[in-house]
Amino acid sequence: MSKKVVISGYYGFKNFGDELILSILTQHLKNLDADITVFSVSPEFTKQTYGVKTARTFNPLDVIKTIAATDVLISGGGSLFQDATSLKSVIYYAFVLGLAQLFGKKTIIFAQGVGPLYHPLSRFLVKHLFRRCDVVSVRDEKSLSLLQNWGIKAELVEDPAYSLTIPQTTKQQVTGVQLRQFEGVNQQFLTNLANAIQGETKVFSLQKTLDVEVCHDFAQKSGGEVVENNLITELSSVETLISMRFHALIVALKAGVKCVAINYDPKVKTLAEKYSLPLIEFTDSTDVIAEKIKKARTVEVQACKLHLDI
Repeated sequence: MSKKVVISGYYGFKNFGDELILSILTQHLKNLDADITVFSVSPEFTKQTYGVKTARTFNPLDVIKTIAATDVLISGGGSLFQDATSLKSVIYYAFVLGLAQLFGKKTIIFAQGVGPLYHPLSRFLVKHLFRRCDVVSVRDEKSLSLLQNWGIKAELVEDPAYSLTIPQTTKQQVTGVQLRQFEGVNQQFLTNLANAIQGETKVFSLQKTLDVEVCHDFAQKSGGEVVENNLITELSSVETLISMRFHALIVALKAGVKCVAINYDPKVKTLAEKYSLPLIEFTDSTDVIAEKIKKARTVEVQACKLHLDI
């Protein structure tokens, strides 16, 4: 008999990285013959895209009924337990995890990045709930160290995106730029970045609600075109990618694209350090940015196996 599995994460917001994780995770679970339900803010979109059952993320009755009927709760992947953006996020995902444990369900923390956790309540919830999980896996050394310091047993794994098979594409003489709204992405930074790039550009919008306005702004400055579709193929086909987002960098690295990271989040900085990628700061001048782009080098990343014991 198939195990019933419910997945809790930042799903249905049409964020490239999270939807990429969900596509990999649901396919893997289907190979294990699991009966899958996903909590989503866009249930119909998620249902049609991945061929799974869905329940509304912020509907308490849906959440309770779904968890009561499941065998396993998978929390992740992504960076769900962090309060840099909002304490509400930690409280919500902790509620779902705690509810599953209250019902006696198997609970799995899947390939997450944990932290930063500034608020005492955030730290209390993570310490208390993670200790009661059946499996905890994290995707970076800092998360592992944090949990180990709290006496929580955790396994270090690669982000699920590393298991992608990227089709080989002919590299175009194009510089890809991926941006999102952020306090450091101001007009001066966009101007410096545009002036530092030589040649044709493509500007990648990976989440319309957060990316599209700033991407069109940069496209005007650089004379580039905005790309919103066929993102894996498009990201894989540029010669160089300058990116803020973690998963855009992973896809590009897997495809052998020269990469430059923009330092907006600790997970991006950690990725840049791991693969010796040049790291652009928002305060960098045009000349400094241009020099970092020149230093970008091709990096090959080996695919990892995705292990998930439900």
